[in-house]
Amino acid sequence: MSKESAELHINFSVIQDNISYLKTNISDHTNFLSVIKANAYGHELEEFVSRLNDFTDGFAVVRLDEAMKIRKISNKPILLMQGVYQQNEIDQVIEHNLMTVLHTHEQINLYKDIQSKTKIWIKFNTGMNRLGFQMSEADQIQSFINDQNVLMTHLASSDDPSDPSNQKQMSKFQDLYESFSTKSERSILNSSGVINFPSHAYDWVRCGIGLYGGVSGVSELKTAVTFKSKIISINKIKKGDAVGYGGRIRAKQDMSIAVVYCGYADGFPQSALDGTSVRINDKEAKMFGRVSMDLITIDITHLNDVKFGDWVEFWSPQHSINKFADYNKLISYELMTRIDQRVRRVIYEN
Repeated sequence: MSKESAELHINFSVIQDNISYLKTNISDHTNFLSVIKANAYGHELEEFVSRLNDFTDGFAVVRLDEAMKIRKISNKPILLMQGVYQQNEIDQVIEHNLMTVLHTHEQINLYKDIQSKTKIWIKFNTGMNRLGFQMSEADQIQSFINDQNVLMTHLASSDDPSDPSNQKQMSKFQDLYESFSTKSERSILNSSGVINFPSHAYDWVRCGIGLYGGVSGVSELKTAVTFKSKIISINKIKKGDAVGYGGRIRAKQDMSIAVVYCGYADGFPQSALDGTSVRINDKEAKMFGRVSMDLITIDITHLNDVKFGDWVEFWSPQHSINKFADYNKLISYELMTRIDQRVRRVIYEN
């Protein structure tokens, strides 16, 4: 059995640098939560916590099991971003000193007896129209509004500062905050919000994708991983020859094609387009042909120094994941979280 494998090299020094950059946009009194749901967006949750615990004020996840893993390593605040729904989960919240989000009527009775035991984040829908109480329902959760808890919302278009919905949402949130006689702490911003609307950082920010370099158009944030694999064959094809399943693309001239040991079973998107940029020996090359389960084909006609066994980088700190995502009309979140466990992880710091 072959020991060759695609590899995911996770550079925690880059993540640390990304955190430091995001923090330059907020004041010292604002608490910085690192969102590390979905196994730290595929960046190994427990490694993240153990290596970067000192660089964050707390952590945020969705699943209770991930919160338990964090609590074994860190004593810092942990937020369950979608809350809990069962009494046994409430017991875990109290036992392990977790913060939790209240966003629906079905949670109110479950939460009413724990107000003095943990910090509750009360989520309002100001325009995202997913989770959260409606503005008109504020009186129904009045008892949860106090100076221990956190009033929160989520911006739908924080990555586009010109979108008018941002100002509408922030205005609604401010009106809501002012409508309560008791002032809670506040949280509204994610990674893009911290970059585009830093004056609204308030008491807590919740940064996820920015930690890993997945915010397009922000050069200060670097891709924190190198996803790569090796060339296992180099083929010569003639003008008019097709490459890959379905013969999606044909050579317009004689060409050299590198076959790379990686495919959609590794988490590389099967939908990736011809012309998607990769790097070989610090030079750019383009995908040529449909992605299969275990193989990708690359046009290396213009490269003279490529050989069997050379590494091909799909994205890296020097070759942004956002370039890959933007070209293929995908999002960096999906690219990060879909990498399969059969891909070998290599963890390091510069």
